[in-house]
Amino acid sequence: MNKQVYPVNQLRVFINTINDLSAELLLQEAMDEYNCKLYNDKIEEALLAKDEEKFMKYTNLLKELTDEDTDDSE
Repeated sequence: MNKQVYPVNQLRVFINTINDLSAELLLQEAMDEYNCKLYNDKIEEALLAKDEEKFMKYTNLLKELTDEDTDDSE
């Protein structure tokens, strides 16, 4: 039942690390959301232009992005 007491410096380093990781996660999530919307827009443009090459390019990029999201949640 003894609580371990950490020196102040160790606690600060721990808190800074947690803050850095939280910021990285938020940034990555925002970037993924932005890219998902961008790829969907590009897919729509490719469909309207009947450009199969761009359609395949952006659907593959979107698939990679959504596969990464699926891998992270497992």
